[in-house]
Amino acid sequence: MTVTREELLDLFLDAGVEPDVVDGLDPSLPLARQGVDSVDYPAILLAIADRFKVSISEKEACELKTLEDFEKRLNR
Repeated sequence: MTVTREELLDLFLDAGVEPDVVDGLDPSLPLARQGVDSVDYPAILLAIADRFKVSISEKEACELKTLEDFEKRLNR
């Protein structure tokens, strides 16, 4: 499976991340420093599981800090 950055950004929007936050995301910086809060993470993980049929363990989820981290995990 190949997930594009655009698909991932759309998923963030669908998960409830504010559009201005999504528009300004720097892929290499931690999401938490860019306005993605602790409430957004579970919603993002649920949206990933639903859309891409991928289960991410709690341990893996704790390691996903940047947009690039999410891309790498989904495209392996």
